Amino acid sequence: MNLKFTIATLQVLLLGLGLPGATALDQTPARVEMRTALTTADGWQWPLAGTPGIQEPFDKPAEKWLSGHRGIDLSASAGDTVHAPQRGRVSFASVIVDRPVLVIDHGHGFITSLEPVASDVSAGDWVETGAVVGEVASGAHCADRCLHWGVRLDGEYIDPALLIRDMRPSILLPLRG
Repeated sequence: MNLKFTIATLQVLLLGLGLPGATALDQTPARVEMRTALTTADGWQWPLAGTPGIQEPFDKPAEKWLSGHRGIDLSASAGDTVHAPQRGRVSFASVIVDRPVLVIDHGHGFITSLEPVASDVSAGDWVETGAVVGEVASGAHCADRCLHWGVRLDGEYIDPALLIRDMRPSILLPLRG
């Protein structure tokens, strides 16, 4: 199923998780269906092998200009292989200030940034989910200890872990018989 993801769609997911940022208006049948589709994570995967530890979680600031952590830091060492977390087109692969950065446009409003990543891919290249796109390099706040993974949805930063982990609450059902 090919869905157009928007901030409103993310609000539906937040409502289903009981998190702030959602509204009761998002409980229409169409929104509930979208929430269900989102919780399957639509084929996203970690940009590192296995299930990496999260050294620093997502911390979106209350206002765009305030400090915060607009992504997650995944435990990694220099030289670790970096994979495309979802199919997309490389839109940037170069150095920003003191670190190599890789940006992938996945369509549907999703854009991933990975840093520090030394890569041989170039802007315009298409990559498939899981394809090797580079290796963890050194630079910025992740120097020799992590990979920073940021995701924007329609220009707004979101928690990348929401694309991987099933964050729905557990529901206990009565035993039959």
